[in-house]
Amino acid sequence: MSKLPKALVIGSPEGLVSDPVWADFSSRFDIRMYDFPTYEEFHQSMRIGGSHQDIDAIVRLGLNIPPNIEKIGQGWTKRALPYFPPSLQLIVNFGHGYDEEDIPGLKARGISFANTTGGSEATATVGIFLIIASLRQLSRYERMLRDDQFLPALRHSAKTAIDPFGKKLGIIGMGSIGQTIARQAAVLGMKIHCVDRPNLRMTIDLDSTAGLPPLILHSNLRELVASVDCLILTCSYSPETHHLLSQGLFNEMRPGIRVVNIARGKCIDEESLCDAIEKGIVGGVGLDVHYDEYVYPLTSATENCMG
Repeated sequence: MSKLPKALVIGSPEGLVSDPVWADFSSRFDIRMYDFPTYEEFHQSMRIGGSHQDIDAIVRLGLNIPPNIEKIGQGWTKRALPYFPPSLQLIVNFGHGYDEEDIPGLKARGISFANTTGGSEATATVGIFLIIASLRQLSRYERMLRDDQFLPALRHSAKTAIDPFGKKLGIIGMGSIGQTIARQAAVLGMKIHCVDRPNLRMTIDLDSTAGLPPLILHSNLRELVASVDCLILTCSYSPETHHLLSQGLFNEMRPGIRVVNIARGKCIDEESLCDAIEKGIVGGVGLDVHYDEYVYPLTSATENCMG
């Protein structure tokens, strides 16, 4: 009987992986659980003579880390790359994004990298929540109610809360998440706008199973942002999408536009965003992500920003 490949698992599967899936995984691999208090001990374990010098795979679940163990966060492959043993063939990383990981370095070493892409529906649900919450400014009025300001909240919401029905939603990034957002937002009565792309036309023309609502296509991003009441980013992060929304585009937007980001924090220049909020260009913000996953002081202090 051949030996099972060795897999180092970072983080407990409890609450993240179903029992049947974990049982099947455990039957196929020799499981070793990560238990190193520090990065350095982890790195040294993969040296010749170390306890993990011969691992074949690393699975980073990442969320259920004991408190006495240093967190293995985004970008961890950059630090660990020099220490990975020759036996390592595969890294599976919990989460959709991988822009912080050293993909070229892993490729050069012959190590495959897999992200987890099954969360499109869950991510889209968060996006829909933030669209509704930013339009109706639910976070602000919840805080006012908790501060016993019922009548002020009622009066103010009558002036600023916006119902999504009939409003124009611009989607930047029409991949699986963007398409799911389009379908769900259309159910709310929103009109879906996006930038015309060849691959998008192929989806519309060839994939009848996509079930997309009617799309209003724009020739460029500047035209799109000037036309919509709410804008949501669902694109991937790359050098091309770094600071995709910055001062120039904010100046083209309708006063009071809502901006939602479920993509990556670096897709928005947060200083320009805060400036647009202060000028009244942006009337509400919903952020599922932040620049370097740090809450920018002005966005956290702004009443009509949630996330």
